[in-house]
Amino acid sequence: MKELFIASNQGIIDFYFVDEAGFNLTPNISYAWQPIGVEWGIKSVKKKVENVLGFLNPLTNHLVTYNLPEKAYMDSKLFIEYMNDFATKITKETVVTVDRATWHTSALTLSMIETWESQGLFVLYLPAYCPHLNLIETLWRKIKYEWFKMNDYRSEKTLRKKLKTIFQQYGKEYNIKFSMNIFKD
Repeated sequence: MKELFIASNQGIIDFYFVDEAGFNLTPNISYAWQPIGVEWGIKSVKKKVENVLGFLNPLTNHLVTYNLPEKAYMDSKLFIEYMNDFATKITKETVVTVDRATWHTSALTLSMIETWESQGLFVLYLPAYCPHLNLIETLWRKIKYEWFKMNDYRSEKTLRKKLKTIFQQYGKEYNIKFSMNIFKD
């Protein structure tokens, strides 16, 4: 991966981390300040609000997201559809890093590798059980544990609106400064 980061930093290729995340009305707020003697409560609903596939380039802060259709979960067909669309957006050779989820490694997905490579899109599989190597996981944590506030969990509408704002403002108002020190010589 070090060589890919170096090539990406030199502008030779683009390098993205890809993963799915689900967002629901179950708050991930560990604490909140409130006046003494006042109790605040927020309904906790397990209902899924939004499932998203994201492509994150941590060097350029470029983020591409795809919202899954309502009541849909990621599968090989959706993954291929979004990868095909992403392939139309690339402007140079691009490497996408994915984990070993079944929809990333299915026979249907593997049958697309040659097509994507002919378009300049290359897939790099992370080792099994290494989510810490997928930097987009940091984005999902920041959204759920820092950027969502208590008021964002009031309804599906408010949660979707905040999520849309974060995705549109990522790299501007919402930002992560990734340390790339491990890739320096």
